[in-house]
Amino acid sequence: MNYIGFYWTLPVKWAGFTTLPPDADEAAKVSRTIRYQVERVRHWVKHEGGTLLREVVYLETRPDRGTDDIGNDLRKLVAQARKLDAQVVLVEFAQAFGWRPHGPLQAVLSDPDLCVALTPDKRLIDGKTFDPVNHFRKWREVDEAYQSAKPQLKAAAQQAISGLKDAGASYAAIADELNGMGMKTVNGRVWTAENVRKFLAQG
Repeated sequence: MNYIGFYWTLPVKWAGFTTLPPDADEAAKVSRTIRYQVERVRHWVKHEGGTLLREVVYLETRPDRGTDDIGNDLRKLVAQARKLDAQVVLVEFAQAFGWRPHGPLQAVLSDPDLCVALTPDKRLIDGKTFDPVNHFRKWREVDEAYQSAKPQLKAAAQQAISGLKDAGASYAAIADELNGMGMKTVNGRVWTAENVRKFLAQG
């Protein structure tokens, strides 16, 4: 049987994780979630005696949920799978995490002739057991802690920027100073003249 691997994850904007390399091996180097899916799918396909024709990596657009943006990519992938007489194989996280169903993914998963959904079982990665459920729960805790700290981060940025602006610094100079201090935007990005301007405009 022929298969196409599909691996996806959510962005972590405050940590600067907003892009992924399109190559599965390269993406696996920067995301443990992607690496887990790559190894889980490849091992399963090998065990089944199948052939992995292609691997597709996708980064969702929102950090907190699956969106409809993934739909177009999935439809193209499904069309390609039909032409190649292949099945799409992916790890289905929703049920294990108690998440609300991801609409576009569920549409694919509903056809067992077209898609194989693997359970998120634990796997050894670099000699250590990787538990995807525990991994996501820890990230959720970290994310919630970061979100609760946002007001303090915004206040600190406001104080620093206002002081520099009052001293006559340009937007570009303010951005350079903030970056030199190691201060990030509330969303975890480096400062630029443009986002300094927008930050001040928001009050």
